[in-house]
Amino acid sequence: MRNRLARALTLVPLLSAAPVLAASEPDAGAPREALHAAPVLPAPPPAVSPSPPAAERSHTVLLLGDSLIATGFGEYLQARLEAHPHIRTARRAKSSTGLARPDFFDWMTVGQQEVQRHNPDVVVVIIGGNDGQSLKDAKGGKPIHWGRPEWEEAYRQRLEDFVTVLSAPGRKIVWLELPATGRKRFEQKLELIRGLQREVISAHQDALHVETRPFFTDAKGRALVQTRVEGFRKPMRLRMEDGVHFTVAGGRYFASKVYPEVLGLLGLAPG
Repeated sequence: MRNRLARALTLVPLLSAAPVLAASEPDAGAPREALHAAPVLPAPPPAVSPSPPAAERSHTVLLLGDSLIATGFGEYLQARLEAHPHIRTARRAKSSTGLARPDFFDWMTVGQQEVQRHNPDVVVVIIGGNDGQSLKDAKGGKPIHWGRPEWEEAYRQRLEDFVTVLSAPGRKIVWLELPATGRKRFEQKLELIRGLQREVISAHQDALHVETRPFFTDAKGRALVQTRVEGFRKPMRLRMEDGVHFTVAGGRYFASKVYPEVLGLLGLAPG
């Protein structure tokens, strides 16, 4: 028994020094319409240099979102930020969630709890891939069905409310556009969601809407299947078989694009 336990422990991947708050596996009660999350990807290797004491880290970055934050991309971005001598991080994620179903997972409440707990200087958000469905409330009220004219206004209001919950004087919000997937039917839903997110976030002075399409499309506007990624010898596939979630290389690639945006808002040079 002791030998089996020892062998099992050696297989557990090492995560970054920061606390991982993500609940990365979808619950049995996840809404059927929600996009199922990919398995949790291996975490990035720890930073080579030892981490500075927490007291020396003068900036806090909070990562919030669905399965993209719960798995490889979120893990790599957190590790990259934690490697900077002046940044501490926290991460809260829940697969198969969004703003559409607070009866399943209430991001308004969770978001408020997390910003109160960590008092971040920057909040990085990526959410919405599961929101192309009927909107429900936490109290079991009448749903607002996808495709109805009132859906857009109701979703716009939820975005406004969520930004308000996350905001505070001096705090910045980095809202990441949902990456292009190459799945035509899914993209029809995402285009509407992206447009509403862009409209709401861009109207807030303390929020930065980061367009990710240039990261994941080629010169002809087609979904980028593979590209060069730091740390790999040859061009690597960016997506898993579902066309939505990232491979290990894809998560690392996306994190390398978002990292400079966060540093810029903090006024920091690369660590």
